[in-house]
Amino acid sequence: MNILFVDKDDKPIGAGSKKEAWEKGIAHRIARIFLFNSKGDFLLQKRSQFVDAPLVYDQSAAGHVDEGEEYEQAAYRELEEELGVKGILLIEVARYYQEQSKVKQETIDPPRKRFNALYTGVYDGEFVTSPREVAEVRWVTLPELEAWIARQRGDFSEGFLYAYEKFKESQPR
Repeated sequence: MNILFVDKDDKPIGAGSKKEAWEKGIAHRIARIFLFNSKGDFLLQKRSQFVDAPLVYDQSAAGHVDEGEEYEQAAYRELEEELGVKGILLIEVARYYQEQSKVKQETIDPPRKRFNALYTGVYDGEFVTSPREVAEVRWVTLPELEAWIARQRGDFSEGFLYAYEKFKESQPR
């Protein structure tokens, strides 16, 4: 399936592969999901060895918005594909733009240009994870997460760390 390409105003302009978007610096969309249980614990996903940014902790679920989808549709699809979760309510809490460059040996790839929609949901059930995408899941309290990030920032994907800051900004003070 091709992912949706967008312009500088997040308006659709076409579709193509992730590789094409990354190599040519074409903006595209990402849906991100932060799941909490009824106690307020946060679900972290450790990415599998088979995906980009392997074996680091990440948001509960996330993925590219495919051609013909909206952010919300992609969020529900990714939640089901990665964690086997369906039938819950997701609430959009933030939208933001991010550019992230990947450094390889002595070269820098064009920046990955991403428009992001961040959703939250509450879930207390079981997970059926996709071994292709997910190495493990674990619940942490937000104070535990804050301390972990402060102690070992490299354990987390850059995309998650940025999304987590946007999540905190979206919360009432």
